[in-house]
Amino acid sequence: MSAVAALEGVWKIYRVGKIEYPALRGVDLTIDRGEFVAVVGPSGSGKSTLLHILGGLDKPTKGKVIVEGTDLAQHDSSKLAEYRNKFIGFVFQFYNLLPYLTAIENVELPMAIAGIDPKQRRSKALSLLKLFGLEKMAFKRPSELSGGEQQRMAIARALTNDPKI
Repeated sequence: MSAVAALEGVWKIYRVGKIEYPALRGVDLTIDRGEFVAVVGPSGSGKSTLLHILGGLDKPTKGKVIVEGTDLAQHDSSKLAEYRNKFIGFVFQFYNLLPYLTAIENVELPMAIAGIDPKQRRSKALSLLKLFGLEKMAFKRPSELSGGEQQRMAIARALTNDPKI
């Protein structure tokens, strides 16, 4: 198998004044194409930090993050945004749904950013909402949905652009 992503000697140190808090210490990780990886550990162990670095939301203090053969350090903020939209499917802990958009508009958003035709966006978003049993909720806002429905909407949104990770 070929690696879709690799972290090489990744460190992340947060600084508050003169105090340093290491969140990651020399992490080496290879994720092969088609492999399923679960990141588990107690609260405060660096899981979210690891995923934010892999997803290009944060930068390591030291080390390399290679995705599809490209070192993420080579990307400017515009390229990182494009990378996140194309390669990464995020479901955030608090879902990050836009409260003023309907369920279908929230699911369509990554496709709109990617420049996909509105009819294609609508069709794919409806299919994903149906897949997650949310087709009847398509035109409701997040505040009108239960926590479980919001979570499923966030998963549908994460899958819209067929992410590799």
